[in-house]
Amino acid sequence: MQMPPAITNVVVNDELLGFHLEDGRFISVPVAFYPTLALATPEERGRFEINGSSVYWPELDADIGVEGLLAGVREHHYYARKAVERAVRMGRLPKTALEKFPSKLEPA
Repeated sequence: MQMPPAITNVVVNDELLGFHLEDGRFISVPVAFYPTLALATPEERGRFEINGSSVYWPELDADIGVEGLLAGVREHHYYARKAVERAVRMGRLPKTALEKFPSKLEPA
């Protein structure tokens, strides 16, 4: 099985999450695919570690890899709910935002 290409640079803003890859490709998805990043501040999104073919945001406890981005995989509902809960606690979203994310689901 072939290893995914390494990430050389990361672009993350209010619109998209993108990885520049060592093979010259640039892959991206809407940042809305990852509520943890979408609800973070620009400063929080900017503090990440590139680890080969994945990127880790320590403050957000978010890890996203090349394979997931290539497949267009969205953040798991459980972690999206945690991101919304965090945003509500920090006053970035109203409590009513939690109504869209039932809490009974557990991580896969």
